[in-house]
Amino acid sequence: MKNMKLMLMVSLFVLLAACGSKPMPEEDKQNGAPQVKNEIPAEAAGVKAEVKVEEGSEEANLTLKNSSDQEAGTGTAYVLEKWKDGKWEKVNNGQMFTEQMIMIKAGENYDQAIDLKGQDAGTYRVSKEFFVDEKKEKVAVVFEKK
Repeated sequence: MKNMKLMLMVSLFVLLAACGSKPMPEEDKQNGAPQVKNEIPAEAAGVKAEVKVEEGSEEANLTLKNSSDQEAGTGTAYVLEKWKDGKWEKVNNGQMFTEQMIMIKAGENYDQAIDLKGQDAGTYRVSKEFFVDEKKEKVAVVFEKK
């Protein structure tokens, strides 16, 4: 009788665990893309971040597109992180940036090179802070280095 109760509880637990799991989206199964979390939006206050990286390149190009009706101010600093063991790890800790204010007029873009020298292939996220109307905002975009 005791074994039967145990078997019933184990069976119920297995059924409940199976019901709660989400299947991987079909497109992710096909391309093998890792499941990553990105809690930082790619667009905020009318400013959108995009990244382009060519295969085998040691540099990515980050573009901030200001589609708002106001100027956006930013600097040269950015954060580069790699997705490892289910979390983001900062990989450009020792990188130095010059302190300067870069103004992106309404309707214009700002391009910045992102240094990938010494970085292995993998999933990366670059994030950048900026100001619009004296309010601090942050955008981030995820990309693959092959």
